[in-house]
Amino acid sequence: MSEPTQQARTQEPEPEGGAMWAMLIGGAILVIAGLLIFWPGGDLATSGGKPGGRSGGNQAQSSQVSAGGAGGGVALGVAPGEADPARAREANRVSPGILPGGNGSISLAPPSPPQPEPTSFASLTEELRYYEKKLEKARQDLSLRTTFLDRSKKARDAATSTEARELAEKRHQVVEQNYNTASQSVTELEKKVADVKQRQTAGAK
Repeated sequence: MSEPTQQARTQEPEPEGGAMWAMLIGGAILVIAGLLIFWPGGDLATSGGKPGGRSGGNQAQSSQVSAGGAGGGVALGVAPGEADPARAREANRVSPGILPGGNGSISLAPPSPPQPEPTSFASLTEELRYYEKKLEKARQDLSLRTTFLDRSKKARDAATSTEARELAEKRHQVVEQNYNTASQSVTELEKKVADVKQRQTAGAK
């Protein structure tokens, strides 16, 4: 039997092994590309396609946590801890915004200690001007204390629980005490102003 000619050898079909090998390589490339693109937490499954992105990592972690919880596996993340029991505040704190800022300050806090009164005045006119100025400030303070007292009464009446009513009552007592102090200060200053005016009238006669 004679050997096939050169033309016959070139027309023979290629062995099936080469085609199978090319298909395997192509399929492997497609699988790797699919994993890189669609796998949660992959380099391409991130925000903007940048490695180490937050979106892909969060998706991977959430999927692993869900899988662990559903299938009984180990869930990632920090396990929830027990809540601390509610405890009452041991010491009362006052906001700096309502602390007294000097004599005649406008605040919910108790009035600051009064400054010592002058022992003498150059004239009755100067003395009258001094007490009239103090009386004006005291009346402004009393007006605000009246507003605070009204609000405190409404808050006390609107309390729904026993604990809330007790707390509102304690606050109302403090506000009421401050109101009484301011009211007494106005009364005393009105008497002093009236006394100075009476002395002025007597001296003019």
